[in-house]
Amino acid sequence: MSSRVASDAHSLGRLQAFWWFFLLAESAVLVSCYWYLSVRFHLPAGPLAGAERWLLLAALVIGIELWLVRRNLRKNHRRGETHLLPSLGIGNMLTLTRGLAYALMAGFLFAPRPDGWLAWAPAILYSVACFADFFDGYFARLTDHSTVLGEVLDIEFDGLGILIAISLAIQFGQLPFFFLLIGLGRPLFVWGLRWRAQRGLPEFPMTPSANRRIVAGVQMGFMMFVLWPVFTPPFTYLAALLFGGPIVASFLRDWFVVIGWIDPTSEGYRKTHGAIRQILFSWLPLFLRYTAAAVTGLILWRVLGDMSIWYTLPPPFSAIAPGITVAVLVLGTSAAAAALLGIAGRVVGVVFVLVACVDVLARGLGLDNGFLFSAAATLVMIGTGRFALWTPEEYIFNTQTGRRKSA
Repeated sequence: MSSRVASDAHSLGRLQAFWWFFLLAESAVLVSCYWYLSVRFHLPAGPLAGAERWLLLAALVIGIELWLVRRNLRKNHRRGETHLLPSLGIGNMLTLTRGLAYALMAGFLFAPRPDGWLAWAPAILYSVACFADFFDGYFARLTDHSTVLGEVLDIEFDGLGILIAISLAIQFGQLPFFFLLIGLGRPLFVWGLRWRAQRGLPEFPMTPSANRRIVAGVQMGFMMFVLWPVFTPPFTYLAALLFGGPIVASFLRDWFVVIGWIDPTSEGYRKTHGAIRQILFSWLPLFLRYTAAAVTGLILWRVLGDMSIWYTLPPPFSAIAPGITVAVLVLGTSAAAAALLGIAGRVVGVVFVLVACVDVLARGLGLDNGFLFSAAATLVMIGTGRFALWTPEEYIFNTQTGRRKSA
């Protein structure tokens, strides 16, 4: 027992050393970015203005994140074990990197969208965070370093990141104000559980759901898209309706299960749930595949008749508009053929989204590209459906990558 205690004490000391290293490293990044914004980019100086305001907000978020890490260092052990691991592992390091990206994004809160290439900074930072979010779990499972600490940080950082991203999108006029309720969804959910516990009300366990993971992933992809400064309402409002609806439905379903209004084990629920799944995940995708392929064909046919239609893309895409036009024509044609055959419906949906977005940027939102975007976004969320020949992407959407077969 004494050797175990000594080992855990040594491991905790090493973890605290790692914590101090990240504190110094992230502080250096903050100072460097502050210097760049104030000197190189010439943001105005002054109390709580320009670069100083950015530094204060970014430092505040980093402080919250590092406090969460420090508070939970003793949870750096595998689930079901108590032995403290002496290193954070690649997965947790990527999670901390993701947190740094969220903090740098937070610096742009409560200010107008910056000019020039800096207008792209929030979207770029959130994209980096999304890729890190995918790979942190992958490397943690691949190296057998999945820990309770990693689970806690993943949940907390996800909630913080989506709240910052949604707040920025609302601030920049990309999303309606009520969309903030989605960013506050998890804090409100947790607060509701605590409120019920304080009053002695029962809490029922949530059932596992593969759709919950897909909805969360699609939500992050949507926020990457909506932060791009080239997209504006009403197109972004349409996207908010399409992607926000499933998120709200997922939260409400889980809440009703937790408070006991829905019993997932009841016969009535299973029958209703099965019927809805048949429609949503079997037959609706079939309709969307064929109609989206037809609309894509019409859009591409119009572009082939006059390729200059897509040469009017806004900067920075205008410089490479001919190349984008040819690439999207090839990808769109291939995706339409794959949709008709039932091949990789979610990937096809992503390509259809690309076609719709390019057409919206060049011509503005219309019935054709608006319908294509709606159908494509839905395909990404619900899959290929009936009569599918090949759906390799389902493994990525429904499986935790890096998980060992024995698990």
